[in-house]
Amino acid sequence: MADEVIEITRARKNERTRLLLTAELKGITARLHAEAEVPMAGVVGGDFLDVAQSVEHQEQARLSASRLMERARRLRVALTRVADGEYGICSECGAAIPSKRLLAVPDATTCVACQSRLERITASARGGWNDAEHSGKMSA
Repeated sequence: MADEVIEITRARKNERTRLLLTAELKGITARLHAEAEVPMAGVVGGDFLDVAQSVEHQEQARLSASRLMERARRLRVALTRVADGEYGICSECGAAIPSKRLLAVPDATTCVACQSRLERITASARGGWNDAEHSGKMSA
């Protein structure tokens, strides 16, 4: 009986999570469609500043679209994890991702400790700080 209650609670939580993630994904998709029409930089009849401003607007629109597409991709991954029963479980260490983290970052796939470790590895690979520098010790 207790197992059935736990399973029903888990199913309801997963359904609520799925609905929230789906709603956010639909909102992003709608924004992408609305912002899809990026006006081309006009050269005819415009002075240098008009063209420069238009080019800047295009670059900002492309950057925004790129970020929205990445967010949509991450939300689709989160929805797959919900369907597979893996949502809220760290993909690196298998520990539960705290609910506060999931509220802040609904598409999180790692716990804070693993995400921090991954960021350090990425920064180190890019030639950024390493663990010795980060802890205040200088490497020779």
